[in-house]
Amino acid sequence: MEYRGNPKRYVTVILNAIDRGRLTYDGASNSEQTIRALSTVIDVISPKTGKPLSVETLVSYEKKEHSGDFKDYCEGDFDKLT
Repeated sequence: MEYRGNPKRYVTVILNAIDRGRLTYDGASNSEQTIRALSTVIDVISPKTGKPLSVETLVSYEKKEHSGDFKDYCEGDFDKLT
């Protein structure tokens, strides 16, 4: 499967699902392991290069989101997904 869109949004949506208890890895809210597991099934395609992003890039986005470095998206942006 492929996701063709903003990779930061992809990570933010995944983290939002984890935070709300809707997505777990072996029953735990482990965001890094969840992103790693999903990357074996879903290729996140870079809109700039058209190539799949590495799992390490996605994990770095996860760490930036947790540290508050992503200002583009906030939890409220995804309330409509509930």
